[in-house]
Amino acid sequence: MIGAALWLPLPALAADTAEDVIAQARADCRSFEGGTLTLGENAIVPADLTGDGEPEEIVDSRAFTCSSAASLFCGTGGCTVTVVVDGAASAFLAKAWRIVDWNGQPILLLAVHGSDCGGTNLRRCYEAVVWSEDGFRSLRPEP
Repeated sequence: MIGAALWLPLPALAADTAEDVIAQARADCRSFEGGTLTLGENAIVPADLTGDGEPEEIVDSRAFTCSSAASLFCGTGGCTVTVVVDGAASAFLAKAWRIVDWNGQPILLLAVHGSDCGGTNLRRCYEAVVWSEDGFRSLRPEP
């Protein structure tokens, strides 16, 4: 069925904190020819995505630089954006992201690769992600 959609929970990673995500990135960089990880501005961004008034941690790998690998953390599909909520990390691949407030409901808006919307990279494509009691949810087209 073309254009059908499903509510899908998105996967969690084996990380408890933003520091765990960065420690893994540091190890990944070091494992490639002994590289050194440098964190740029906004590597960790606080934002309340659950609506509980407490900020979650958003780790944006776009702010990571590895001295031995120019494209270790980002590629043609974008960069990994990891959100840590209550000790569980969820990762998303995005070319850009921002938090949008929709009548008091925080939405993580992701600019994603055009192929995620059934096209080529040249097509604009966005994914809206919201927090629900059991994790992040998104309305995605069926593969």
